Parts: sequence; C-alpha cells; structure tokens
Amino acid sequence: MNPIKEFERALQQEFRNLIPNTIFKNDDGSYSVFGKYCIEPANPGYRVYCAATEVGTFNTTKSALSWCIADKHQSYNTAREILELDTKLGALSLDIAARTSIAENSTKWEFRDSIGTKLESKIIRKKQVENELAKCINWAKYIQQRGFNNETARTGRSQPNKASR
Repeated sequence: MNPIKEFERALQQEFRNLIPNTIFKNDDGSYSVFGKYCIEPANPGYRVYCAATEVGTFNTTKSALSWCIADKHQSYNTAREILELDTKLGALSLDIAARTSIAENSTKWEFRDSIGTKLESKIIRKKQVENELAKCINWAKYIQQRGFNNETARTGRSQPNKASR
C-alpha cells in the first residue's frame, strides 16, 4: 500500500475522532464547537446554534462557549442558567449605561443625585449576576476538563499524578 495514502487515511480517522472535542475559529469569524454547535458574531453579542437551531444570543464568547460545554455534557440546568444570567447581565449593563448617560447630561444636581441613588442597587445586582455567571462558567470549565481527563483515561494515556506536581 502507498505510505502517503495510508498516512492520509490514518490522519483522517484521527481527525474524525477529535472533532467531538475541538473548538476552532472559521475564516468568517464564527466558531465551530464540538462538531455540533456554531457560535456566530451578531450585533450585539454572539448567536449560538445547535444543529441549525438558534439557541440564543450571548453577550460574550465566554458565555456562549460555556453554554455549549454545559449542553454537550448534558448539564442542562447549568446551560439554562448561563443563558438567563448572561441575558440579565446584558440588560443590567445597558440599563446602567443609559441611566448614567442621562445623569451626566442633566444640569440639575438633584436629578443626578436621584439617578445615582437608583443606580447603586442596579450596580450591586449587576455584580451579583456577574458572580453567579462566573460560577456557572467555572462549572462548565470543570466539567469540560473532567471530560478531557476521562477521554485521556479511556485512550490509555497516563495522567500526571497530582502528588508529583
């Protein structure tokens, strides 16, 4: 058999085995994720598609990718929370920016002070939502890493011992 053809066949087989764990950026700026999801830039944010069905729009690629990871690992509650928290965070950010702009353009200090007081609770809520979203994103990272470790164990590759680090 031709060694080049044999090498190509082996490479294609290996690539097919890796697709379920790959994330890569396409020339058009979109991301192919795990051979199942697509993250496309939208204005504003990023749209996520699963099997050509739109899942939702996220404010950051980090949130969009975390949703894909949670969904891939069947952590559906986490995926739902990521979408909800990301949507809340986007709405709060826009609201804070709009109210800040109104306050800055006002000539009456009482009005600015009133808006500032109202903004305090929104800023606190935004920080809470950011923290909750960070927890969900970290959980998605954890389950993805755990999935990689399981895949490595199944293929017979040795894992570094934590004690030796």
